[in-house]
Amino acid sequence: MSDKSAIWVLLILLCLSLAQGSSWADSWPGARPVQVFSESAKYFVRVIPGDSIGDTVGFAGARKGKYAQALYYALQGDRSYKLLHEITLQNPVAPVDLLLSDHGYFIAFDNWHNLGYGKVAAIYAPTGRLVRSYELNQLYAAALIEKIPTSVSSRHWRCQPIHFVEPKEQKSVYVPEALGGYFVFTLASGAMNYAAGGRKECVAPAGPMSQTRHGS
Repeated sequence: MSDKSAIWVLLILLCLSLAQGSSWADSWPGARPVQVFSESAKYFVRVIPGDSIGDTVGFAGARKGKYAQALYYALQGDRSYKLLHEITLQNPVAPVDLLLSDHGYFIAFDNWHNLGYGKVAAIYAPTGRLVRSYELNQLYAAALIEKIPTSVSSRHWRCQPIHFVEPKEQKSVYVPEALGGYFVFTLASGAMNYAAGGRKECVAPAGPMSQTRHGS
């Protein structure tokens, strides 16, 4: 290879490297079934991923199919578990996080590969009924959404840890958010309250979303 050809090859490789670096690509493994137990193990939910990729942001034209399913079990007197409900979740593939209370309510956060898009919070009753769901524009004003850090597939609005406000009663859930404030979701009613704040640190959720971010 001549010196001139070698220089062209190096230039092409450099351009490709820069293009890849500027894409802020996210890294998500494939969704797999998971189980989430309530603190006392009175209930547990097994999440079966869906395959409706075409309903996620950035995959228009891809195949659409079943949404994620939640198999909802309750502990019985003989210490076995009984399947009570098969619930179709609001997630085309799977939620990223799920918190289940000892009263049987659960709240699911975000969408696989699409943190911050679609139904970012969805609350379900012990009967399997959807209590309420929220999209990001129902949690924030448009001007605030623009301040949320983003990556190719996601809007990184949520921090950790999420937890019950009242550890014993488990009636509401505390969710810190990327702009320094926090949300409180009331499980039985689906109500949401937001409080702005000055906290600067935001620990990313433990789910498999990319840690590569851009934005203010």
